[in-house]
Amino acid sequence: MSARRIDKLKELYKRASTEFIQKHTEAEGFILSITNAELSDKLNRLKIFFSVWPDQKEKDVLKSLESLKGGLRKELGERVKTKFVPQIEFVPDDSEKKRLRIEELLNKDK
Repeated sequence: MSARRIDKLKELYKRASTEFIQKHTEAEGFILSITNAELSDKLNRLKIFFSVWPDQKEKDVLKSLESLKGGLRKELGERVKTKFVPQIEFVPDDSEKKRLRIEELLNKDK
């Protein structure tokens, strides 16, 4: 499958996942952001990256997202017409934490 088609599917899955999660998650005391999505070459695995503020809520939010997997797969199957619906994995996005740590180390030398 072409890289362009995979990128289009990935974007469709990301958009549909974000809308579904916004509808089905009650954000009390935290901010949740879907930062990225990765689709495997065989289209059978979808990794959804997310970040949470404050960091202490990450485990609670991950549990909540895990409980939404079945409904999300059903929604993706209805909205994105493909032969198979990928298995979903939620992954905390730690890129912002890494960026802040690098910035902290750089400022430490000044």
